[in-house]
Amino acid sequence: MRLRDLLQADQLALKVLTGHDLLDRRVRGVATTDLPDPAMFVKTGELVLTELTWHTGPASSRDFVRSLGDVAALVAGTALKVPPADLIDACAEAGLPLLTLPVDVPFSQVTEHVLRALIVELGTTPPRPAYAARRRLASTLVDGGSLTKLVTAVAGELDVPCWVLSPTGRVIVGSQPLGVAARLRLAHTFLTARFLPGMVTQEDGTVLSVFPVGKGASHRIANWFLAYAGEQVQGENEDLIVELAALVALERSRLEAAQRIERRVLDQLLTLLESGDAALPGVVSRLHTLHVETEHGLVAVALSARLGGDGEVAVPVLDELLRPLAPGIVTATGPAEALALVPLAGNTAEELTNHVLRGARTLEAGLGEGRITLGVSSVTTGPAALSSLIEEARHALTLAALGGERVSVVTGDDVSSHRTLLAAIPGELRRAFRARLLGRLESYDAANQTDLLETLQAYLEESGSWTATAERLHVHVNTLRYRVRRIEELTGRSLNSWDERVDFMLALRMR
Repeated sequence: MRLRDLLQADQLALKVLTGHDLLDRRVRGVATTDLPDPAMFVKTGELVLTELTWHTGPASSRDFVRSLGDVAALVAGTALKVPPADLIDACAEAGLPLLTLPVDVPFSQVTEHVLRALIVELGTTPPRPAYAARRRLASTLVDGGSLTKLVTAVAGELDVPCWVLSPTGRVIVGSQPLGVAARLRLAHTFLTARFLPGMVTQEDGTVLSVFPVGKGASHRIANWFLAYAGEQVQGENEDLIVELAALVALERSRLEAAQRIERRVLDQLLTLLESGDAALPGVVSRLHTLHVETEHGLVAVALSARLGGDGEVAVPVLDELLRPLAPGIVTATGPAEALALVPLAGNTAEELTNHVLRGARTLEAGLGEGRITLGVSSVTTGPAALSSLIEEARHALTLAALGGERVSVVTGDDVSSHRTLLAAIPGELRRAFRARLLGRLESYDAANQTDLLETLQAYLEESGSWTATAERLHVHVNTLRYRVRRIEELTGRSLNSWDERVDFMLALRMR
């Protein structure tokens, strides 16, 4: 069939915005996508349907149109009501026909019409049997079906279990339960594999395959992926997995489009707080709009994701790290930084910090030379303290960045402890200070198989109590006294001095 045949279908009510002289192009298939870069999911001659949720400005239109290659035409849906002028210009420049679809006509109706026309034209079922499955999958999602229904449908078609997972190993949806060990192994493979699709062999010898959801995210740590039982599928089943990946990416784009509205409200709140003129009613009003409650505890979490050229992953990464324990409202605060307001909702700040840190440790496998640093504020139960809460999270983030670890977290409690001072000291200076105070003890222990360093730490942590330290080390008090004298001889310092004890304690905390 040709494009002009589609325009004659009154029930579709398609209109041409650009490409009036290109309506003799043949349509050889149909695809639905809202990925910013759908290149791997569309094919030559296809009619591409999109709701435009990927659109963020002229550059996004140019990139999207460029990635379509030699498709037959682009059909714009209803997400933005009227296609933006920059998209019309990009299509005209690329020689790509752009059509529009009325609000009351679903994509599934266009898909159905095209597939039926191809069947009539060919006189039989199209050469690729996967078209029927693709049509069913697209109809499931476009007509309001959930991701769960979509994944269950594919699992039924393939006759194997199937899942959608995040890079921390969180199951988004799945056709059956999946154990923690398997989830973490899959996440590690997805993050570290040089090439995808990939495979994971479980302890019982069974094989799971890993398939990327799409090119939409700028880095794997911000993307989702598919997993299914068995080795990589071929033929029409491979087309089914590719189509599922595209539809999952589309659904994620829809979710992110809804989240962008929340981010705009949070951006307004942050601007208000930074202006210094934030009246309490205005703050409360915006928190209410965001459905953020403070009465059960609220914390601010700041994140920096430094990954070379992939600086736009901070928002999706922080959003992922908070889920599912305490999802908050996340927005970007810089090229590679994000901030979230997180209602604790029955959790403690310690539980939240540990949850975020576990997720970040999982992502560490995919960081390469990059880093993730986090700052977590203390807890407030009133909106009046919101400005200082955010400032505390940002200050904690700055301190976390001073460390050398690839993943590091500093909390509000850390900000008020000696650990803050230690973190602010350059690494070389910390190591030099430790070596000067403890170097001879470390060398003596290594050469003589003694435990003077352990004895020193126990003695300081027990506040210089001979009895408590001896019991902790399971030695006689006289043995302890001998060890302390030996420590003083080797270091040239007295443990009777409060200043000397502080120096030793700080040296023991330095690495």
